[in-house]
Amino acid sequence: MKKIFLVLVGFLILNTLHAQDVIFKKNGDEISAKIQEVGVTEIKYKKADNPDGPLFSIMKTDVFMIKFENGTKEVINSQVTTNTPTSTIVTPAQPTTPQKVTVIIYRKNTRVGVFVTYDVFANEKYLTDVSNNTYFSTQLDEGVVTFTAQTDQKITQTINLVAGNTYYLRCGVNTGMWVGIPSLEFVPENTGIQETSRIRH
Repeated sequence: MKKIFLVLVGFLILNTLHAQDVIFKKNGDEISAKIQEVGVTEIKYKKADNPDGPLFSIMKTDVFMIKFENGTKEVINSQVTTNTPTSTIVTPAQPTTPQKVTVIIYRKNTRVGVFVTYDVFANEKYLTDVSNNTYFSTQLDEGVVTFTAQTDQKITQTINLVAGNTYYLRCGVNTGMWVGIPSLEFVPENTGIQETSRIRH
């Protein structure tokens, strides 16, 4: 009878020892515990030999592994992540540099207004003076440009200059009452090439 009692007591003690969780610390220590909560940064537990006692906590960074009473194991990741906002570096967009466009301004050799000379402007910026049988080449920024010429009357021509193209602006003189009136006309490239080939450069 005594032997049976001792066996039962031993069985109960053995069962009690197994009915516990074990916290394995990184320094090699072991804690017999009853895990209450595994949080984001810490583990809360009660001591196995005092399950009704105070609640303890240990940082997860100090724990290597937990072995639960049902035999399952959980290896603790020591890297605890926090939701720290990351800053994004925004590089301001660099302004694009306008491409250059070639514009050729010329005036054929004609008898009409042969002595009339006038200036040509691009967006009110002086480019060149135009006289009979003359040729002038310039580089302008792409985009909308207004060309102007004036004697006693102001004449304008507006065009959208597209990069990669060459533009020919043919100048001339129309007969006025007192002074010749300038004329400005953009002509096709093949026409401009043909007409400027006869002008002294």
